Amino acid sequence: MKKFRSIIALTMVVLMMLSLAACGAKPAQEAQSGEQPAASAEARTFNLAMDSPEDTVTYLYAQKFGQLLEEKSGGKMKVQLYSNGQMGSDKEIAESVQAGSLDFVVQTTAPQVNFIPELAVFDMAMVFEDAAAARKVLDGPFFDTIAKAYDKAGFKILGFADQGFRTLTTNKRVETLADLKGQKIRTMENPNHIEFWKSLGANPTPMAWGEVYIGLQQGAIDGQENPLEVIAANKIYEQQKFVINTNHMLHTLTLITNPALYNGLSPEDQKIVDEAVAEAKVYAREQADARLADRAKIITDNGAQILDIEPEVRAEMQAKAESAYDLIRSKVGDELVDGLLNAAKEAK
Repeated sequence: MKKFRSIIALTMVVLMMLSLAACGAKPAQEAQSGEQPAASAEARTFNLAMDSPEDTVTYLYAQKFGQLLEEKSGGKMKVQLYSNGQMGSDKEIAESVQAGSLDFVVQTTAPQVNFIPELAVFDMAMVFEDAAAARKVLDGPFFDTIAKAYDKAGFKILGFADQGFRTLTTNKRVETLADLKGQKIRTMENPNHIEFWKSLGANPTPMAWGEVYIGLQQGAIDGQENPLEVIAANKIYEQQKFVINTNHMLHTLTLITNPALYNGLSPEDQKIVDEAVAEAKVYAREQADARLADRAKIITDNGAQILDIEPEVRAEMQAKAESAYDLIRSKVGDELVDGLLNAAKEAK
């Protein structure tokens, strides 16, 4: 036993000497070759999560951000994407990025209201005339205003993209508000969305998304509201005859991170992140616009009709929607509500 222990001790000494020799040789080699220590050139891989599948603008936004970050950093910064809720639901990944266990998240603002009450301002319906106006607002001074709410809650908002506007699907042709009366419209479990549909005379019915297709099939609900991309991806057209272009609410997409992560980057790396976000945001918006026609074709090719609403009906919807703003004012205050409304008017 004693002899065995001696052999082990001798082996450990030899290994330590070899290790020290290797460590001592490395700087000399670097000095001769002019190379920097490997640690300073080591790539940093960030993780980025989303609850959405790959064939979505959400994924394309995240993917483009990762590609640009790697290109602009010369390979020093890379991004590993996790789609389809691999890292948790929308609420769970928002919690994770807030806690710092996730680096980046791409998602809509709806689940973030749980952490940032001020984001209820984006639940205001019939605010934007079109996507161009909405994007102008989100890139303007209002961005700085809402960024403060993110900071206060332990998030950093890097940029806004979108997936187009939410629209209504139903089995009844909707040409006037009277056509909406009593219709059971599935909504998210969001009191602001519910109040909006009530103001139009509909019967909003909160329901988990996983139950919507069967709910439409069985007649538990009459319709639902979502962007064309979601309608096409989930084959809602199989159960609904009409898509009504209400375009009542922008489906925002946010790229968020943890403030400690961002602030821990060097100024040069922060600039790289900012530039990557800015370019990825533009790309995502272009993809959202380009995919609208394709998604519309999928829907109509499968037998559903897409209908526009008349300008006077839209004006009536806007007037009705204002009654739902009071609920949001009570939560976020006049400054945010009026700030968004005024910015939207200026963007027209």
